[in-house]
Order: sequence, then structure tokens, then C-alpha cells
Amino acid sequence: MTAHPVDPSPLAGDWVNFDTTATGIDLVGAAVDGGRLMLRITERGDPQTSQATPETAPVTGAVLPAVPLADDIDVFEAVAFLAEGPLGPRQVVLAGYLNRGLLTIDVHTVHPAHARLPNVMYRAHFYRLEGPTPT
Repeated sequence: MTAHPVDPSPLAGDWVNFDTTATGIDLVGAAVDGGRLMLRITERGDPQTSQATPETAPVTGAVLPAVPLADDIDVFEAVAFLAEGPLGPRQVVLAGYLNRGLLTIDVHTVHPAHARLPNVMYRAHFYRLEGPTPT
């Protein structure tokens, strides 16, 4: 059996977090670049915290390559992705999947250089932004 490529284009677009008050990932720009799925991540910080440290400050524009995943071996279109890499000084694993036109991302974060900061996992839900990306 020959492996076939998975088309990442169903995941492409700008995705906005439903929870407008949540900290963490706020926007995900998913783009196909030469057949690869690339994620541009923008975070929102805690409005109550004016003393953000470099370890906890929100990140804007971090780019992570993602592996598109299909839901069966005979399917060619992606319905999910797996991404891993640095998000500022943190290391993240992102597991995202489409569900009824919405994108859900499980975010797993560790702080390898700062043992006193706890590892964090959260789930965020995103809708596809129609029109231009907000600034």
C-alpha cells in the first residue's frame, strides 16, 4: 500500500477564539505553503496582569509547521492537525480538529527553562473568520 498525501486546504483560513475573555491563543492563521500547513499563532494576555514576565507574556506571530491528518486511510482531505514547537519561551503541542465547521485545539504547554511554572493544558474553540483579519 502506498501512502498518499493529505490535503491541508480544508484547515486553511483565519480562526478566532470564541471566548473573547480567555487568555492564551486568540487567533490562528492556517496557511498552505508549498503543500505544508503552517500556523501563525497570536495570543491574548491576562488583562488583570500588568506585570507579565518574559515567560508568561503573550506571543504574536509565532509560526509552527503542522502535520495535516485525515480521519481514515482512504480520505485525502485533512480534518485535523498536530503541531509542536516553541511559542515564545514555552514548548507547545497543539492537537486541532474540525468538528461541524468549527476548529477545536487542545493546547499542551511546558516551560522547560522555568521549573517553577506549571505545565498547562487547555482546550479552545475557534470559528473561521470571514473577511480580513482584525488588527
